[in-house]
Amino acid sequence: MKPERKIRYVEITGEILEEEGIEGVTIRKVAARAGCTSAVLYKHFENKEHLIMLASVKFLEPYILEFIKQTGRKDINSIQMDLILWKFFIQEAFRHKPYYELMFFSDQRDMLPDCVYEYYQMFPEVQRSFDGFSASIIFSNNLSERELVRLRRAAHEGLITMENATLLSRLSVAVFNGLFTQYAGEAMTETEIRFASEDCYRLIYALFQRFLEPGTRMDAE
Repeated sequence: MKPERKIRYVEITGEILEEEGIEGVTIRKVAARAGCTSAVLYKHFENKEHLIMLASVKFLEPYILEFIKQTGRKDINSIQMDLILWKFFIQEAFRHKPYYELMFFSDQRDMLPDCVYEYYQMFPEVQRSFDGFSASIIFSNNLSERELVRLRRAAHEGLITMENATLLSRLSVAVFNGLFTQYAGEAMTETEIRFASEDCYRLIYALFQRFLEPGTRMDAE
């Protein structure tokens, strides 16, 4: 099997997602656009859910690129970095809500780490920038574990106690989960997306203020 064909099938699925959403994707439709049979697609993908999850990783890519950019900075502390990433993640999650619901809240969410890995085997340009720290976060679909990895680094810098890092990782994710799932399955206007994103970030920011060591810098450009 030529990998170029599999890449093309994922690209076609991504195009359908952009045009019609998750409900518009069928194996038959992808096969028709690709000029092959459904049986050929099943040689490359376990099922439709596998194909859709794999193609949905493209909607996570802006966050991954921002993650790599911010974790490479030397002019900010771990808390500033974490808050920047939270703000960006929240905005992307509300902007691409159906795909973030699929990746982090659906009964298929356990497929995400393997699909992220598989996606970047096919599209390796960004993957070359990963280090061990990045991979441990990017390839996880468990938001609390991802957050705790970042806050442990802040604890090692003396910005938060380890006990508070553990608690804050759970509470901040609970705030995000609670607000995000309030809008599950709903179409949102740009104004609603902006309001929900800002509200969610403000609450998480307020949580951080309560748990950090006094004098810890939180804001950054």
